[in-house]
Amino acid sequence: MKITDIKTYLVSTTRQNWLFVKVLTDEGIYGWGEASVEGQEKAVEQSIHDLAQRSVIGEDPRNIEKIWQKMYRHGFWKGGFIYMSALSGIDQALWDITGKIYNVPVYMLLGGAVRDKIRTYTHASDAESARKAVEAGFDGIKTGGGKAGATYDPDTDVEFLDENLASIRRAIGKDKVLCIDNHGQGTPAEAIKQLEVAAKHNIYFFEEPIAPENTTAYKRIRETSGKVPIAAGERLFSRFEYREVVENQLFDFVQPDICHCGGITEIRKIASMVEPYHIKFAPHNPNGPVATAASLHVSAATQNFAILEFAAHSVYARPDIYNISLKPENGYFPLPQGPGLGIELNEEAFEKYPYTSKQYEPRYSLDGSVAEI
Repeated sequence: MKITDIKTYLVSTTRQNWLFVKVLTDEGIYGWGEASVEGQEKAVEQSIHDLAQRSVIGEDPRNIEKIWQKMYRHGFWKGGFIYMSALSGIDQALWDITGKIYNVPVYMLLGGAVRDKIRTYTHASDAESARKAVEAGFDGIKTGGGKAGATYDPDTDVEFLDENLASIRRAIGKDKVLCIDNHGQGTPAEAIKQLEVAAKHNIYFFEEPIAPENTTAYKRIRETSGKVPIAAGERLFSRFEYREVVENQLFDFVQPDICHCGGITEIRKIASMVEPYHIKFAPHNPNGPVATAASLHVSAATQNFAILEFAAHSVYARPDIYNISLKPENGYFPLPQGPGLGIELNEEAFEKYPYTSKQYEPRYSLDGSVAEI
């Protein structure tokens, strides 16, 4: 069996464009992957086709590790979210093909399931949306680290965070997961103030308290974070970039994204490398249905898995795109079914949702200087 072609599709949804990858073979078996990345889909799409011609077409799709190494090493320039996202989408599709060939779910190729169901949370901005998320079957929610909008004001953010967390906690109850995503805004000192507030509200984890460029600054935060676990890693793009933070045990939860870190092949290696340090694996997944399916398989087969993110609003907005149920029950997804990733996409429906340019809203500090988004 040989890979003959790779096709890509851009599909617009509420907050981003999904980038789907279809790998075809000379025996008619194909696989789906996803390489969605906000605002840079066109660059990733071009990189996918470059990788296809250089390292993928003509190979046996079952030689996943070999193809991964060719894609990663034979371009000389390594890493970065564009290149690794392209690689990730292709890698997921290769696992899908291989599972279909052997007629088993991908998690069986990864050693089988170590759990019966997969814990999940979604996003909410306030108490009412958080309550609805829990009622819809999620085990909890993740909310922002401050007040949304175009202006960044750390003092206002701390006050707002305290009030919003208290309101959400009352709405969802004390037994549900409540997480914070700070998107790397602010300095370590500002993050520490937020953590002091968060500690009052039984927070499951505090995500990206500071920007990822200086990971050693997390040491200061770890020393003062108290009872609030730290999560990060969505903007680290391989196990090589994880090495320093793992060796220094700077995170309590790692959050590699299956669309950006190197696909199923690499995310499994990242999860394994953190396990000896008693670090939990909580995949970042604000993406579409294929990324969710792939993340479910990895989560099912990974011992130190904790909880999976799910972008309910955008995925549920396009139910005619995919063929599987992505509705949790009592906070958990069931194990995936069917060979490969167990998901098929409706290509005819893609035309209903053409690519639309979407970018993050810019943010500025009170003096007009550029702030993190």
